[in-house]
Amino acid sequence: MKNSLLSTKTLTPAQQELVLNTGIGLTHYNILRTKPIVIKDDINWDHIIITSKNAIPALLPYLNQIKNIYCVGNQTAALLQENGLHPNYTAQNAADLAVELTSTYSGENFYYLCSEQRRDELPAFFLDKKIPLKEVFVYSSIAVMKSFDRIFAAIAFYSPRGVHAFAKANPNNKPLIAVCIGETTASTARLYYKNIAVANKQTIENTLITAIKALRND
Repeated sequence: MKNSLLSTKTLTPAQQELVLNTGIGLTHYNILRTKPIVIKDDINWDHIIITSKNAIPALLPYLNQIKNIYCVGNQTAALLQENGLHPNYTAQNAADLAVELTSTYSGENFYYLCSEQRRDELPAFFLDKKIPLKEVFVYSSIAVMKSFDRIFAAIAFYSPRGVHAFAKANPNNKPLIAVCIGETTASTARLYYKNIAVANKQTIENTLITAIKALRND
């Protein structure tokens, strides 16, 4: 178990090297698989919300029609920019995004392109403020229920659903530390694990660095 890290997201070669160059053993896989859903709704593209980069493929046929877009996470914002879309506002989590949009753009109609398994915070906040929000499901997220016969020193989690899926498939598999990409994921991890570390930036790389430092006791 010592110096072993499990990432619940498949890593790029550069991300793998970041871990392996430290001498820490690495296992990685995608605990969630995404399945695209074809857009059948008529959408007004003036004000679009996404909270995951998994929604971006659904946007690509409509790039020239999108006037304003708002997102969660720096990686999602960077991927939007790579595709020629510049977010009007980027928040660190869905709750913060909901507060910003409902206070700043209260007179607008929003479309939220999301997963069928999306969390409740953002839609609930719009409902409470009586601001129109149309949800459009553009992908489905499917948990990969993979169990392990070994205990890892650290597990890197990137979403609340990933935490739930791993805990359900591995009820007795308790790492020394669960390392989470953000506080929303960490709040779910605390339901299952005692020792939690949260990355100070919501990126895969920073989550891995946080795990490395925890395993090295830096």
